[in-house]
Amino acid sequence: MSFRGLLLGLFAVPVVVGGYFLTEAATADGTPRCDGIIQEYGDAERSGPMKPGETCDLYDFTDGRSAGTRTYEQQRKAQEEGTADDYRAGGWWLAYGVAGLAAVTTHLGLRRRRG
Repeated sequence: MSFRGLLLGLFAVPVVVGGYFLTEAATADGTPRCDGIIQEYGDAERSGPMKPGETCDLYDFTDGRSAGTRTYEQQRKAQEEGTADDYRAGGWWLAYGVAGLAAVTTHLGLRRRRG
């Protein structure tokens, strides 16, 4: 494998990572999801999509301790911020990868043709 091929492969990875983050952000629906436990009526518990008025008990599942609670609105806002972070991170990864691919193909490509 040539040096140029190696660089192309290394810059393709950030393009894929950026595409993944952007796809995750674009396909996120607006329904808040509780990864912890939602207390239902009585002793019933569940996780998953939340309904207005519900509270999510957040847990650190590695040690079983409570990490706090979030209301429906707080969880919705936290997920919206997470989606914005995914768009930002995906854009940077994609831009870095595309700039690297462009630099490798144009710079090393022109140098090869001359020699």
